Amino acid sequence: MAADAHDSPPRRRDAQDNRERLVAAAREVFAESGFEVPLDAIARRAGVGRATLYRNFPDRYALGSAIFEHNLAALEALARAHARDPAAFTALLSAIIEQQIASHALVPALLSGPTAPDLHALRSRMIRLLAGPLRRAQAAGAIRPDLVSADVLAVIAMISAAVLHAPSVAARRRRAARALQLMLDGLVPRT
Repeated sequence: MAADAHDSPPRRRDAQDNRERLVAAAREVFAESGFEVPLDAIARRAGVGRATLYRNFPDRYALGSAIFEHNLAALEALARAHARDPAAFTALLSAIIEQQIASHALVPALLSGPTAPDLHALRSRMIRLLAGPLRRAQAAGAIRPDLVSADVLAVIAMISAAVLHAPSVAARRRRAARALQLMLDGLVPRT
C-alpha cells in the first residue's frame, strides 16, 4: 500500500488533482453509504469519469487503501506539527477518532479484501506515531505513566467498535465522543 504512493513516477498536476478529488469523494461517499457503494457514485462526486477513477484505482480496495494511507499521512503530519506540545497526544487521539467516524467501514472491509494491507507494518507505524506524543503527555502529567502505545491501540479499537454499526455520521460522532471521554477518564492519572 505505502509502496505504491512512494515508488510511482510523479503525476501531472491535473492527474494528481483528480486523484485527490477521488480520494476525498470516496471518503465522503463511503462514510455516507458504506464500502459497497457503486464506484460510479464516487466518480460523480469527484467530478471525473469512470475511466479516470479506474485509471487511478483498479478496485474499491485500492481506493480504500489510498484513503487509509492519506489518513495515516495526515496523522503523521499532525504529530510533526505538534512535536513539542504535551497536548499533542489528545489532539492526535481525537484526530484518529474523527478519521474512524468518517471511515468506519473502511478498516473491516480492507482487512477482508483481496489486497489486505500489511497489519504488522501498519501497527508499527501507528506505534511510532503515538510514541513521542504519549511520552510528552506522560511527562507533563496529563496521561497515566503506565500507559503504552499498545494500550492506546486497544483504546482506538474499542472506540472503533463503538461506532461501527451506528446508523449515521452524527450517531457515530456522538458515540465516539462519549466513548473517547470515558476512555480519557481512564487514561488520566489518579491523584
